[in-house]
Amino acid sequence: MGSVDLVLAVVVAAANLTVAAVLLARSRSGTAVPRIFGRPQPFPRLRAAMHACLGLGMGVGWLVKDIFPPHSTGDTVLFNVIRILLVAGLVTALLVAFQHARPIRDKAAR
Repeated sequence: MGSVDLVLAVVVAAANLTVAAVLLARSRSGTAVPRIFGRPQPFPRLRAAMHACLGLGMGVGWLVKDIFPPHSTGDTVLFNVIRILLVAGLVTALLVAFQHARPIRDKAAR
């Protein structure tokens, strides 16, 4: 693994796990929807699960992929765990997208 790959893997893992931690911390304050970068984040715990799965699957998975020799049992297990984490991230992203109530534009109000 080159130094650029190592830096990218660490950045991906740290960024996603940080966003998950921020969403979990801000969702405990009450019924208000937490805001990140000025945008409301509906379903913060579901989004936190998505970012945790992505951070662990992409970032940490990328970091540990070279630990096991190719086509070994450990490599196969790690590959399947990473695949499960990424599918879980995709499913939670889809749940957030479909559960998010979008405002209906009122043409008469314009």
